[in-house]
Amino acid sequence: MTGPADKIRAFTGKGRDRVSRGLSAWPTQLRLMLLSAAVGVVAGLGAICFDALLGLALDSLLRSLTGYFEPVPGAAPATLFGPAASRSFWLILLPALGGLVSGVIVFRIAPEAEGQGTDAMIESFHERGGQIRKRVPLVKIVASALTIGSGGSAGKEGPISQIGAGFGSAVATTLRLKPRERRILVLAGAAGGIGAIFQAPLGAALFAPEVLYRETEFESEAILPCVVSSIIAYAVYSQFYKKGALFFPGPVDFSIQAELLPYAVFGVLCALVGFLFVRIFYGARDRFFRPLRIHKMLKPALGGLMMGCIAFFVPQIMNGGYGWVQTALEGKLLWRLMLLLAGLKIVATSCTISSGGSGGVVGPSVFIGAMLGGAFGFLGHEVAPGWVLHPHSFVLVGMGGFFAGVAKVPIASIIMACEMSASYTLLVPLMIVSSISCLLLRNVNLFEKQQVSRFASPAHLTEFARGMLERIRVQEAVTPQPITLIPETMPFGELVRAVSRSGESHFPIVDAAGRMTGIVSINDIRAVLFETDIDHVIIAQDVGTRRVVSVFRDDTLQQALDKMAAIGVDEMPVVDREKPDAIVAMISKRDIVNYYYGKSGG
Repeated sequence: MTGPADKIRAFTGKGRDRVSRGLSAWPTQLRLMLLSAAVGVVAGLGAICFDALLGLALDSLLRSLTGYFEPVPGAAPATLFGPAASRSFWLILLPALGGLVSGVIVFRIAPEAEGQGTDAMIESFHERGGQIRKRVPLVKIVASALTIGSGGSAGKEGPISQIGAGFGSAVATTLRLKPRERRILVLAGAAGGIGAIFQAPLGAALFAPEVLYRETEFESEAILPCVVSSIIAYAVYSQFYKKGALFFPGPVDFSIQAELLPYAVFGVLCALVGFLFVRIFYGARDRFFRPLRIHKMLKPALGGLMMGCIAFFVPQIMNGGYGWVQTALEGKLLWRLMLLLAGLKIVATSCTISSGGSGGVVGPSVFIGAMLGGAFGFLGHEVAPGWVLHPHSFVLVGMGGFFAGVAKVPIASIIMACEMSASYTLLVPLMIVSSISCLLLRNVNLFEKQQVSRFASPAHLTEFARGMLERIRVQEAVTPQPITLIPETMPFGELVRAVSRSGESHFPIVDAAGRMTGIVSINDIRAVLFETDIDHVIIAQDVGTRRVVSVFRDDTLQQALDKMAAIGVDEMPVVDREKPDAIVAMISKRDIVNYYYGKSGG
């Protein structure tokens, strides 16, 4: 008996099928553009919801219980360090409690939501065909809001990117799109979320396709969908918050004659600190938190407690810290303090996220790079004022240059740094520092799930394999070996003995003139093997297949595989086009696979 719920599901399924069929008739690029726009709307709304939820968590937890506030733009230097003197013990306990609740939620409902969200998005693209469970973005939002709202050192881009990516995956799955299209919508969703939260639509549109690979390579097919999604998400988010730029730099400038060398040196420093950041970040996870014999859901609480002990003395390293980045841009922090904050932020982020806490690493990387740049710039201005003319500029350049190296996203980082500060004045030094940092950190990366290149990605394995197989001829891959030819008049008993002495699985049947008239396989023999009194009644041509499909020597390996797939066999005879009845060799799927991996160096 059919109930109301069944009728609703049936009606919904029919509607979905009609929409899916309608969309499939449209050109692929147009279809992706429209769907990316829809994903961008949801990503923008998701960014608004997450910001509201995070603001509620910060007001209810960190600010109300500890009295800690980040400085606002233009704050007087005398008001900056009041909260640090209160020494509230909630600074220690609150991150631990936030980590505990976050850990319980994550590991009970969606364990894949632990840690940084960007790596999860990258893994989904490469390994899962763009599949993201629908519950993951929701769990990520709540867990990250609790982690960051209780003072944890993590960024907002992780949960935001998963909201958009999760919706892109859900749309593609609902409409039964191909895995390739689902992966593109996942990237479009991530770009939309990051573009909204960082107020950097172009940088985010390049970040999502670039962050997939360690080499300077883009998922080129996804760039336009990411641009569309990022613009829409940015527009939706801006209608609600109307923030404009994320940071407002002070007097920034660049003198190419004097400051070229200091920026080159700073690029080397970014690489060195980036190396330490990645090693400490994953070292804390692999050598400390993972070996601990306590339940997984308790580890974020321990990481929060450790971070809280640091925050008790230096609360500036809590949550995103963007207020302190703005203060550094205004030149109101001493270079010694900025250097200390850069180092402690590395440790704090490692405690928070490496323990399983939920959040992103882009925000902390921006903070570390800004503080490192401020320390270098203002110290350099004291030591060599003739070389470092604009110390404030190094804060902004550090934001982009540091993250470019650790995340392998030089192009996106340069654009995002300019967009976040609404200034392209420092484009040249950003290019210098990002290039040097990326070059020196080519074997070190913050995102584990990044693939070396498109060629190494499982998402592109089929297309690259097909591309190579379409360029290789069968005659290059066949292995010369003796072929067991079966006369068509051979009695069945002799046929069984001949087959049992051979290590082959398929045997060409030939007539008296040596022309191939059929083929017999071990499965053909097995089908009549236990019939009685047939040894001299049945001959080879009665058992074999008459209509033989052959592979020509000048066929490509892909054509050979297609022929095998069409008739469901693993091995086929190879012939010349001029003599299609004269067998030259046998080729199997194993021969093709072995040759392919030998050719590609795999």
